[in-house]
Amino acid sequence: MKLFAALLLAGTLAAQPLAAQSGGRAKQAIVHAGIDEGGLALGGDFLVNDTATESYGGYLRIFSKDEDKGAPAIFAIGASGRGHVKVGIFEYYLSPGFGLIHHSLDESEVLFGPTLTYGLTADLDQYIGLGVENTKLYSWIGEYKGLIKDTFLAHVRFRL
Repeated sequence: MKLFAALLLAGTLAAQPLAAQSGGRAKQAIVHAGIDEGGLALGGDFLVNDTATESYGGYLRIFSKDEDKGAPAIFAIGASGRGHVKVGIFEYYLSPGFGLIHHSLDESEVLFGPTLTYGLTADLDQYIGLGVENTKLYSWIGEYKGLIKDTFLAHVRFRL
C-alpha cells in the first residue's frame, strides 16, 4: 500500500508542471475499462495536444489479480507521446512511452520499461468519443522481463 501511495504521489507531482505549461492548449482525459484474465481492468490517460497530430501526457493502468489463472495484480504509471490521425469521425493513434509497473503475484516487484498503445476512437460529438485500444506493457528492469501485459480496453475520451 505504501508503494501504491508513493507512485500515486509521484504521478501527481509529475503532472503539475505538465498542467501548468499547457496553458491554453487543448486537453483530453480518457477513461479505460475492460475485462482481463485477472478480472477488472481500469485506466486513464491525460493528454495535452501539442499540435494537430501530436499529444503528450501520462497514463495509469490497474489490472486485477487472479491467483488461480496466474494473473498478477498490475499497477502501471508513466508518460507517453501520441501521434494521431483523424479521418472523418475516426481518430487512429499510436502512443509509445515509458513507465513504472508494480507487479504482484507471489511477491511484489517494481519494474521499469516501455509501453506501446494503439487504438481507434469514434467521435460522438466535438467533446466525447468512444473507442478501443490495445495496451502492451514491457519490462526491461526487474525480475520479470519482456512483455508483462497485452490487453484490449474500451475507452471514453473527453476533450477538455
